[in-house]
Amino acid sequence: MRYLSLFSLIVFISCQGPQESENLGLDLIQKSIAFHDPLNHWKDFKGTMVIHDSLPPGRESRNYQVMIDNSQSIVEYIKEDLHFRVWHDSVEVLKGEVEKSRALMLRNYYTYLWGLPMKILDPGTTISPDATREMLNGKDYWVVKVPYEKDTWYFYLDPNTFQLEAYKFYQDLEAKKGEIIYLDGLLEVDGMKIPKNRSWYRTEVDEFLGEDRLIGID
Repeated sequence: MRYLSLFSLIVFISCQGPQESENLGLDLIQKSIAFHDPLNHWKDFKGTMVIHDSLPPGRESRNYQVMIDNSQSIVEYIKEDLHFRVWHDSVEVLKGEVEKSRALMLRNYYTYLWGLPMKILDPGTTISPDATREMLNGKDYWVVKVPYEKDTWYFYLDPNTFQLEAYKFYQDLEAKKGEIIYLDGLLEVDGMKIPKNRSWYRTEVDEFLGEDRLIGID
């Protein structure tokens, strides 16, 4: 009986799911990163993303390219009337006009969103230790909360594969004012699985804001 009890305890411990983790939020994000970037290639990623924006009626859609070289901290943005390069925090405008603050904001935007979920582990990020289960569009997800200085983000992970399938952020948490982004499809490159399409909606009203489609990576 003593050996049976010990065996049962070992089986019980070995079968504990992520819900038993002392830091469930971090555990889930690490599992999601293991799905999307199992070889830890994002930190040294170098490639040019070809992107198409589909915007609501009345706004012109765009085709553009974003070259990212994480190993050198370089981002280059190229579209028909604008071409600039950011190296660390230095900005070089090669075509058109852009203010330095705008160029740095676009650098942060593209490296963060296209680098998810890996970017969640950037230094200084606080991941809530708890996680919740939530239904979204009829599917059950693990949801991890990540509060930043100006907004609060929620990441929706498939409970079986831990694939990142949606995220939202509130600029005004009390009023639930913000945006939710649905991810669709995966593009595999350098061992990474990068979400291909991102559809943006407001959270406080049902309003479509646009879609970013990743056509390819050169």
